[in-house]
Amino acid sequence: MRLNIAVLIVAAAATLLGPVESAAAAPAAKATHYLCDSHQHLVVRRTADSASVEFIDRTYQLQRKASDLGIQYIAPKAALIIDGPEAVFVADDRLQLGRCLEASSLAER
Repeated sequence: MRLNIAVLIVAAAATLLGPVESAAAAPAAKATHYLCDSHQHLVVRRTADSASVEFIDRTYQLQRKASDLGIQYIAPKAALIIDGPEAVFVADDRLQLGRCLEASSLAER
């Protein structure tokens, strides 16, 4: 009898709360490839509040910041601004890359 009541309580809670999603079930960040003016390339993976940028031999972790200029992500020594198919990435330990364009946008030209 107690087991039946416990099952009913759990079932009622699941109905009221809806499905429970674990962090592991969250969608993975999609990789976007950019080709830059300096013949370098970036791989950017974004979530709602962060981004990682893979450039040559390093990965930079950045946090999203409210911005009127595109979508902006910053870290203490790096910044990424994405505006449509274009991106600009700067880091203290890297040379200026110039303008970067999403690789899929280049394929459409």
